Order: sequence, then C-alpha cells, then structure tokens
Amino acid sequence: MKLTVLIPGSSFPRLRSAVTLLRSEGLHILVDSGLAEDGGRLLAALDQEGVEPGEVDVVIATHLHYDHCGNHLLFPRASYLVGAGDLAAVRSFMAFFHADGSPGKTATADLLRGSYEDIKPFYIRSIVREVTRNLAFYDLVLAGDPRFVPLDTLCWLTSEVEIVSTAGHTQGHRSVVAHGVELEDGGFADVLIAGDAVPGGEIVKRASAAEIPLVADSALYWRTRRSLLDRYRYIIPGHGTSISNGSRLATGARS
Repeated sequence: MKLTVLIPGSSFPRLRSAVTLLRSEGLHILVDSGLAEDGGRLLAALDQEGVEPGEVDVVIATHLHYDHCGNHLLFPRASYLVGAGDLAAVRSFMAFFHADGSPGKTATADLLRGSYEDIKPFYIRSIVREVTRNLAFYDLVLAGDPRFVPLDTLCWLTSEVEIVSTAGHTQGHRSVVAHGVELEDGGFADVLIAGDAVPGGEIVKRASAAEIPLVADSALYWRTRRSLLDRYRYIIPGHGTSISNGSRLATGARS
C-alpha cells in the first residue's frame, strides 16, 4: 500500500481539502479531488507520481462540498463513490437551486440555513457561489450520472482500503482507512483519511462542536470526531497537516 498526499489541506483564508492518492492492489484511488482552482496543481502532482488522469480508477468523495469535489471530472474513467445520504441531499439541493428565481438565490441561502444545525454566513455565501462555478459537476449529480456510486454501508475497495461512515459534518460523510501504510521508520500503520470528520488545524483543539463553522448534526459530529481521534494514531485531516503521535508517515506529502 502506497499513500501520497498530493495536495495538503488548508483552512482559512483559503479553504481547500487534502487530496490523497492510494495505490493498492493495482488500483489508483483518489480520496477527494480538491478545489476546482487547484486542478492544474493536482494533475502536476499526479504526473510526478507517474499517474495519468485516465489511470485513476476510483475517486472517493468524503462528501460533496465544493472544496472536496472540484476536480472529479478530470478523471473520466473513474467511478465516483460517495455516501448515499450526501448524494441524495445534493440532488435535492440542486433541483431547488435551479428552481430558485429569487434575487441572489436568497431562497437557496434560506434552505442552507435550515439544512444544518450550525452554518456560518460566509459558508452560505461560498456554497451558493461555488455551486455556480462548479455547475457542470453538480448538474451531473442531479442528472444521476452512473459514475456516481452511492454507498449505503461499509465498503472495502481492496483488502487494504476501507470506507467507513463518519457522519456529523454531513449526514452521509465518509472517511477512508488505509491499512498497512509504510512509516518512515520502516514500520506499518493504519491511516485515517478523515475528510471533515477531523478537519484539522485549530478546529481540532476546539472544545465544542457548536464552534465548528458548518455541521449537520453537532452531537453526532462531536461523538464521531472524539471516536476517531481516540482510535487512530495517524490521521490526514481535511484541512490541515497530518496528525501523528509518534513515528512519521512516509506519505510523500507535497507542499
């Protein structure tokens, strides 16, 4: 199992998700595809790894927020795996978005406020803006493009790559466990690619789920986050540098 962080996640002032490449049992697997404006950077990182866009077999979306799925369409051969709850929610949202004739999509903004227990105003503005910028992708979600594969249960892609439910940030949120990743000291460990179940940065240190800028279910989010931090020694957060409590990961992370 080889794991490479192609693009590290970052928080404010520019929110971008980590993009991670897994090579397992002959498959090239991406976990999240990142911010759309980072498409060129992502392709360059893959090229350095000797991977062509057409060689990517699977893109796993931890969830379908714009900063995590902006470059799926660069990989036309891939299957796009996503939690079934998130896929259904985005399809419903996009139908509403297209039907909303209110000035500045104010009705869509109101829908977003009602869909999350806590969502900061800047997130509402960003989601509405970035949906417009990523309309080709989100319209494929709405149309039911067969490349999108909904995940209802736990899933193993290979004997080394496990997709687990980590709901809270969104109801259908998924994270990925890469089993048997090589450490720089020569050992091996399981690595959690968390998405926004553990967003990273200063958010990891906050004492209350209510302080998270966007969360569908605060109590569930907090239980999930605590469980993951207790269970996994090595974590690649959605929006921060890798977390480890000991040996360093041999992730090949790029800046």
